Amino acid sequence: MNERLDDCLSTRGGHLFIDDVDTVGLAAEFGTPVFVYSEGQLRSNYRRFRDAFTEGWGGSVDVLPAMKANTLLATRQVLTDEGAGADIYSIGELEGALSTGVDPSRVSVTGGGKTDAMLRRCVGAGVRITVEDVDEVDRIERIASEAGRTASIRLRVKPAVPNLWRRTDFSQLSVPTDIAAQVYKSGIPPEYLVDMGRRALSAPHVNLVGLHFHAGRHQARLSYWRGLMIRYARLIGELSRAWDGWRPSEIDIGGGMASPRDPNNKETPRSEFVLTAATYPLLVALRWLGERTYHSIIGNVVPRLIGGSRSRPAPTIEQYAHTITKTLRRELASVGVDPAGIRLQLEPGRGLFGNTAIHLATVKTVKRQHRPIPYTWVLTDTTYFFFADNVLEHNRHPFVLANRADAPEAMNADIVGHSCAPDTIVMGASLPETSEGDLIAFLEMGAYGETSASNFNALPRPAVVLVNGNDADLIKRAETTVDVFRRDIVPERFRQPDVEIDLTETRIDP
Repeated sequence: MNERLDDCLSTRGGHLFIDDVDTVGLAAEFGTPVFVYSEGQLRSNYRRFRDAFTEGWGGSVDVLPAMKANTLLATRQVLTDEGAGADIYSIGELEGALSTGVDPSRVSVTGGGKTDAMLRRCVGAGVRITVEDVDEVDRIERIASEAGRTASIRLRVKPAVPNLWRRTDFSQLSVPTDIAAQVYKSGIPPEYLVDMGRRALSAPHVNLVGLHFHAGRHQARLSYWRGLMIRYARLIGELSRAWDGWRPSEIDIGGGMASPRDPNNKETPRSEFVLTAATYPLLVALRWLGERTYHSIIGNVVPRLIGGSRSRPAPTIEQYAHTITKTLRRELASVGVDPAGIRLQLEPGRGLFGNTAIHLATVKTVKRQHRPIPYTWVLTDTTYFFFADNVLEHNRHPFVLANRADAPEAMNADIVGHSCAPDTIVMGASLPETSEGDLIAFLEMGAYGETSASNFNALPRPAVVLVNGNDADLIKRAETTVDVFRRDIVPERFRQPDVEIDLTETRIDP
């Protein structure tokens, strides 16, 4: 039976395919664990963002993909070839993006605490500098003057959003989105904006071209974006009036759109905290019934707490575009700022990259216990330290048993990694009957995954493969043990004269 799971994913003859490449063959050729990206999916996602926002805005639109979400140079080259700009945070990201030939005028460099060296590089390269610090305008003016150039800047604003009262997905607790947005470090506090704008407008070597606002992915719902755009437009109107009718030539709305299957903050349901708090006295009391009865009851309760639920898919790119552009155009007009001729910019991260990649891992063993509480673990050759950002966000990634994709669900288990940490990748997963050698594909792995991989337990980080149709290219080699220790320097006084350390230049399989 063949079935299409996504634009780039399908099952054919019981195997999972990405584009037209069998994932079982990929695992055999490149080994596991391995990240696999679809070039076709990336190009399609970018074009959908560009076309949908252009249609909704009715004017010029720049898509500036967030490089922090994916720092791979091969995928960055694909985006540059498509005409994409770039959202940059660090000097490393900046140099990586510029190396692909990206148009500097479509590069936004954000982040607080920029050094003078960083600002000189930005001024020299001709990129947009997104200002975050109170003294940054004056520093840019000095550096641009010394270089005999004019720097194009935007101010990163931080409007209050008390209309966004629903809880944020950045926390497992019930924290309102407006509070979470305020405690986030980025953005210029509102009390400094009017004065900073006036200084920028009077500086001879600074050109204030626009404003920037990025709140992040607090919620997937469209109402969140309506609320953001209402408050953003109001602030733009206030600043326009304070700056004697100044009108931006660029408005950047940042990113935060969810990826299609939206795994964000789905791993541990908030209800667990409520249930645990409410039932703790009962759990203590149950111990008086004796160990056997206590463990029997708990063995029936735990699976109900840790199992995943099927959540509705996130809004489509087109739905996000329609809601954002319609709201922003309407609200800008209502505060006296004509949107005609203003360039709209957006910086998608997970919404652009999320469904472009999967992560393949091989099952090493299946471990079962029957007493005191029945439990099962499927141990793989990967680790959640290879996609640490997804763990920090409590992501619950969809998965497919790639070598038997059409097999029915037959068991429940935690899918775990092989580090010495708890390393729970999917808690309470429903799987086909699984055994050593099976291949698991974790989906929605294109954003904030490979870029956050670490070497915990001195584990070499995995390779990355890019597929396009029938072709598969290695775009980042797997690390070796030598790579893991390459930056270490052991002082001579610690060395033992009779001990030879030999780390061969080969990757040790997990």
